[in-house]
Amino acid sequence: MPRQTIVLRVFVASPSDVGSERSLLESVLRELNQAWSQTLGVMFELVKWETSVRPAFSSDPQAAINEQIGEDYDVFVGIFWGRLGTATPRASSGSVEEFERAHKRFVATGGSPEILLYFKDAPIAPSKIDIKQLESVQIFKGSLAPRGGLYFSFDDLSSFESSLRSHLAAIAQKFSTERRESGIRLIDVATPAVEAFLVSDEDDFGFMDYIEIYESRQAEMTVAMGVINEAMVRVGEQITLRSKEMAPTSTTDAKNVRRMVKRAADDLNNFSDTVSKELPAISHAREKAYGALSKALVLRGDFTSGDSALLELRTAITTMLKSAAAAKDSVLGLRHSTDSLPRLSKEINQAKREMVRQLDFFISEIDSLLSTVTNIVGAIDRMVESD
Repeated sequence: MPRQTIVLRVFVASPSDVGSERSLLESVLRELNQAWSQTLGVMFELVKWETSVRPAFSSDPQAAINEQIGEDYDVFVGIFWGRLGTATPRASSGSVEEFERAHKRFVATGGSPEILLYFKDAPIAPSKIDIKQLESVQIFKGSLAPRGGLYFSFDDLSSFESSLRSHLAAIAQKFSTERRESGIRLIDVATPAVEAFLVSDEDDFGFMDYIEIYESRQAEMTVAMGVINEAMVRVGEQITLRSKEMAPTSTTDAKNVRRMVKRAADDLNNFSDTVSKELPAISHAREKAYGALSKALVLRGDFTSGDSALLELRTAITTMLKSAAAAKDSVLGLRHSTDSLPRLSKEINQAKREMVRQLDFFISEIDSLLSTVTNIVGAIDRMVESD
């Protein structure tokens, strides 16, 4: 007998500089449809101007897009980075106008559509920076909180993917639990429209498999972070010692000072080598760990209960989140100490520069971790609330 499935339409709005994220969104939706069509009875249909809009005439191009997209969607996804887009007669950009239409309906209906806003927090190539566009993004971003808006930030594609998957999992489980029919299309999963959206590759991993992957990769990341932490303690002590040794006195021996400077440079270089060796392992483990965790959350829909397990998981990753934040403070302190070392020689100056560079890489990695974990915690909270 044909199975009735809730189809949630997802409209994506964004300027032109986040093409990779738009493509990733489509890929994640296909993956989730494969996982949920038979379990939660929920599927996503992507709505985007590239495939949902035809050539037409109206008062202006954005008006033509609005008329064809309409308001028949359940989830609005907005993605921004360094550009806001081209202004329209009604808003600072087409993407902002699309957000305003979604927000107006959200207020009028008391919660529909769901609105997910993401801001990419990553460096932009100098040749591609448009100061006015960047300022416009910051103004728009700053306008959200006073209106009660909560947005999420991400540093790279992997953190965006993990966050997006977790957030969509929370939304799907909410709709599945409430079984709301107003504004939601129910279709036969055997129809060509649905089969065309499904991917052909089968993923045999289950909830427990993903949790095991998460725990294993998390352990790998913890070990690598521990190695860097030990190196930080060691180099911090060495910096304090070398600073005393290199302090000028009335009996200073120039050769001895030169020797101490060489040792200090070696200390900094050894630390930089440690960080450069461990960072790839941390980054890889983070991507795998939280990619697996987000997929585990997707499969939670296979179970009728499990709030206690979710809350235990939330407690564990929240503890890790606090540890990561504390680690970032320590790294920032070490960076300041390193940058404050006197410019005594070419060797020490080069070693300082490289150590600061590696510490900046480490800080960026911690920021990616904090962003991803914060987003996943938010998704877990939504899942618990929807039960």
